[in-house]
Amino acid sequence: MKKRTKKPPTPLEILRAEQKRVRESCRLQEEKLNEDFRFIHRHSGKLLFSGISSLFFSGRRDDTPKEEKEVRDTPMLGAMLKDFSPVLIEAAIPIVLRWGVGRIGRLFKGKK
Repeated sequence: MKKRTKKPPTPLEILRAEQKRVRESCRLQEEKLNEDFRFIHRHSGKLLFSGISSLFFSGRRDDTPKEEKEVRDTPMLGAMLKDFSPVLIEAAIPIVLRWGVGRIGRLFKGKK
């Protein structure tokens, strides 16, 4: 009897094994993302409310000494505007772009 030696895998077999591994990895990542989206969907009301409430009522309890606290605290309006500025920027960009495009468009229109 001849003793069988194991042949090294062919390049096609290597590619197929890699393809199978990548597909399995993608499937697992997709399952994780789907679970995250299901969690967000189930808890969207709570997440939205907690985000809004933390935006306006960002005063957190801390156990720092009073001397340090007075130096660190910002006025309530300043804290609200600091947290709210990304939202304002996101809302203002499309408005400014539309206004700017309209102004540029008027420059190139010929007067009748």
